[in-house]
Amino acid sequence: MRILLVDGDEAFLQQIRRAFWKRHRAWEVLLAPSGALALELLARDPVDILITETQLPDMDGAELLRRVRELQPGTVRIALASDGVAEWAEREEGDLHRLFPKPLGADFLMGVVDSLSIEDDETNVRAVRAFVGGLGRIPSLPSLYSELVALLQREDAGMADVARLIRRDLGMASQVLKLANSVHCASNRPVTEIGQAVAMLGVDSLRSLVLFRGIISSFDSPRPQGLDLEKLWFHSFEVATGVRQLAVLEGFTQLADLAFSTGLLHDIGLVVLATEPAGRYRAILEKAQTTRVPLAVLEHDTYGVDHAQVGAHLLNLWGLPPTFCRPVREHHAPPEGGEGFPLSAALHVADARHGGGKTAGIFADGRWGLHPHVLGDPQRFARWKACLAADRAPI
Repeated sequence: MRILLVDGDEAFLQQIRRAFWKRHRAWEVLLAPSGALALELLARDPVDILITETQLPDMDGAELLRRVRELQPGTVRIALASDGVAEWAEREEGDLHRLFPKPLGADFLMGVVDSLSIEDDETNVRAVRAFVGGLGRIPSLPSLYSELVALLQREDAGMADVARLIRRDLGMASQVLKLANSVHCASNRPVTEIGQAVAMLGVDSLRSLVLFRGIISSFDSPRPQGLDLEKLWFHSFEVATGVRQLAVLEGFTQLADLAFSTGLLHDIGLVVLATEPAGRYRAILEKAQTTRVPLAVLEHDTYGVDHAQVGAHLLNLWGLPPTFCRPVREHHAPPEGGEGFPLSAALHVADARHGGGKTAGIFADGRWGLHPHVLGDPQRFARWKACLAADRAPI
């Protein structure tokens, strides 16, 4: 792992490097007190992660980020801002992956860097980072999601505050009510009040719903090529309810919200690929509709990556933990065995057998068959198949 730290405060640079060296001696940490020196270092060798102050002594941090994106698109680009965080993030979102306000400590930065590793194969890491980093535009975190996360971090925040935030977005409020009146509602009485719906959903499911709808709405221009976004929402919701039911069935109720959230966001990489500037994705979708070639195979043939990898990488860049991102990455090819609840395998089965059936079209992986690893335990597969067939949740 090669990390480049850029900041005019040399004492800060030395402090961060010492802390990194004590914890992770395998990391190579390069220091640059100016943008010009940072570019010199980048010209010599590639770096995995760039962490830069937004106000450098010799150039704007935004200019450095733009240059890095052009020179090394696979580099993860993180900015540290002393002021004007919201305005800076909105202005520079195309060249930026993460933005954090200063002051912050070495432990926080180490946690950020640690969280950016979900791939087991370093070749895959670089390929996916290079592809996503080189896109003309990748979606930034939806503002409502950022506000919700910030609100939930406050010790004095309650569900009433969360409900007030959700009410500000009529489209989101309607989706929250719809969700509360489906799989999460055990009562025969309809849920008509946002506060009650928020309390029923729970924090994890609510965060994922806000994230999903925020990403979709951020793509008004350019529109994703050939994607039916409402059909994608229907499929994602069906998969989310299905994988949640499997977690509960197996007795892992503590993972039910995580299961629902990964199901809701498992195909988010499709939306990113569909806005690829060269405009090749529409032809990929059309070929997937008319042939038996799996969508992920067609994506690999064209881009060298698939939507599962792209989606997991994007969520990882936004700070979601590896326990969340790994099942998203693995939902086409879940690993064999393992202890506890096999979330990747459950996500794969729910995607194939519960994701809307024929109405889901190419979004449901069942048209290309099941991965052999999910068939290794025939008794468990029979339980899962019966559970998903017996309880299809309404939208």
